[in-house]
Amino acid sequence: MVEGLAGEWTDQTEGSSTKLNLMTTISGSGDDLEALDKTQFRIVFCTENSTGDSLLKDHTYAVDTAAEAFIDISSTGSHNHSGTNDGGSLIDIFSGNPLFADTGSYFMHNIDKARWVETVTSTGSTANDTDGSTGELSFKLSSGATSGAAATLAMKGLKLDFSKRSSFQFKGRIGTATSIALHSGVNADDVTAVDSNTAKYNAEVCTATNSNWNLRTASGSNKTSSDTGIAISANRFAIRIEHYPDLGTPEVDMYLDANTVFQKTSDIPVTGTTAVAALTKHSLKNSTAADRTYFVYANRLRYYISDNWV
Repeated sequence: MVEGLAGEWTDQTEGSSTKLNLMTTISGSGDDLEALDKTQFRIVFCTENSTGDSLLKDHTYAVDTAAEAFIDISSTGSHNHSGTNDGGSLIDIFSGNPLFADTGSYFMHNIDKARWVETVTSTGSTANDTDGSTGELSFKLSSGATSGAAATLAMKGLKLDFSKRSSFQFKGRIGTATSIALHSGVNADDVTAVDSNTAKYNAEVCTATNSNWNLRTASGSNKTSSDTGIAISANRFAIRIEHYPDLGTPEVDMYLDANTVFQKTSDIPVTGTTAVAALTKHSLKNSTAADRTYFVYANRLRYYISDNWV
């Protein structure tokens, strides 16, 4: 039994302002909380930053044993999930989330087109490539020199659940940044196909429209492509696309190198799944009688599975 004013309540315990102050949570502005006698209470909640921001709005604080200082208890301390007393063991975290998948290093290193499904038209082709300046491995999509020719590589996999959050990122390079169209993303259409309403999100380029990166989304019933205002180039780039179907207003965010995030809230998929053979896809087409190339160095997809997987 804990003795003293801060001990447990019983049917015979007499209520008093002193005991109530010790055992209930006091709320107030940071400055008001700072002015309290720390020996008279234990837990407080801050509704407004204190002068100098020593106490922060929406943070909860405990008074230390010496009644001399506040301890911010709003954040969880660092831990490494080594066992039940350390945030739960790591294996139990994975076991408790069996539908979460991370393609991780398998598609991030030693990239190989043989792991992907190839579709080509006319003079289009795909090949593994080693960068002559950096030695990085990639796969190369090539249109060849016939106008309108195309090449596509798609990743097969367990279906993605569009009602849950997901994230796709990749590193690439466009060989020549003119007379080109490409799609890279989740459940994306082949670049030769008519844009569909099928649930998706993908980065997109079509120089017949503009020379910028665009973000395309489709909800299953409608579709739109939005101009990010960020110009394409023949340099290496990194793209990350984050899907948030569970927000009050669902959105998809696209990050391109060090540019400010581009947010899209129209036609966001919140239901449905990917096709088995179109989990992620990179698709290229030219619009001139000259070869156009697209190099993809690394891929990563984090998502929740909607499939026969328990």
